[in-house]
Amino acid sequence: MNVLAMVGDTRGDWVDASPFRAQLRHQMATFALQSDDVAAAAGIPARLAEHLLHGRNGRVVRRISPDTARRLLRMSDDQLAFLGRLRVPSGPARLQVHRLRRSGWDDCAIAERVGISAPELERLASAATTCTQLLTLRLTAAAQAADTARLPGWTWRSPEAAA
Repeated sequence: MNVLAMVGDTRGDWVDASPFRAQLRHQMATFALQSDDVAAAAGIPARLAEHLLHGRNGRVVRRISPDTARRLLRMSDDQLAFLGRLRVPSGPARLQVHRLRRSGWDDCAIAERVGISAPELERLASAATTCTQLLTLRLTAAAQAADTARLPGWTWRSPEAAA
């Protein structure tokens, strides 16, 4: 049975993680991406991608949710190939740079985190009208990670648990 059919047939059941782990590794190697790049493009948490690749507390992740599986399946090789070339408006990326700066990050740390030079970052923050979709994804992931790290004792709770 193919993986897509298997995910489509599940009704709340968890899905074998092995093919998705292999897909993630393949996409990272083929397109020279980090796990958090693919995670951001797929719309899953970077931490989930890390757990899928490296396990959790020394244990291999054996199953993932059908929603996570669907999100990973949506990431085609064509989409990933264009992440570093597709030019998008720089406004969202610029907002993430300002968000990181407000969180206490300096430009060198931001540039290193997202894989560009400090002068490129300054151009983005001040004058650039476009940037790559990959840069926007990386800046967004960095800002989200910075926000999470700043919350002492932070743990994720579902909206239902908060109510």
